[in-house]
Amino acid sequence: AQFQAAGDKARAVFRFRQSLTFVREVDQIDGIAKQLRALGQTVDLPRVFGFVSQWKVIGPFDGVARKGFAAVYPPEERIDLEAEYEGKSGHVRWQGFVSTDERGVVSMNKPFGALKGVTAYAVAEFYADKPRAVELRLGSQNAWKVWLNGKFLFGMDEYHRNKAMDQYRMNAWLQSGRNLILVKVCQNEQTDDWAGDWDFQLRVCDLLGTPVHSIATTKPGAK
Repeated sequence: AQFQAAGDKARAVFRFRQSLTFVREVDQIDGIAKQLRALGQTVDLPRVFGFVSQWKVIGPFDGVARKGFAAVYPPEERIDLEAEYEGKSGHVRWQGFVSTDERGVVSMNKPFGALKGVTAYAVAEFYADKPRAVELRLGSQNAWKVWLNGKFLFGMDEYHRNKAMDQYRMNAWLQSGRNLILVKVCQNEQTDDWAGDWDFQLRVCDLLGTPVHSIATTKPGAK
């Protein structure tokens, strides 16, 4: 801040970017990003936080009467990105989805519409340079389940409570190379305006909250 006050923009930018690599608190990161943007700099907050933004999604499957959480649909048994399945209202296939939200929110309302009584899945390919322990940190106000490489990690059968970043933390183990993160997210039948969200956000961190990034050079599903 002292360099910024002195009009030394280059040094101020350097210091802020340096700080951004060390801080872990959300408020601090947001504050530094605000300062950098005031100096005309771009800040890739999804990358700073470690949000997974590249996904393939499929749905909708039936979720009437909250049955979707317990129901086992094909993506839970085997992930085949070329497969076609019988969905709630016809055949469904995997399609690409890229979150452009600064908090990495993956909204199922965008590819599928503002539906009710439904279930959908999102899968991300995450490449690790070595085996390592991580935390998958998720936020959602819908019912959800998460798997990593076919292993069930955790889930919550709740709807429309307050959503928060890092609301749920799951200890996990990345294998070297390709890893598959599968998220199931369900929407109930409430019609209130405040019950319209059908989404989640997920980031990969080490145990201290330092973002862990996929080393993949291609996007999931890219030809």
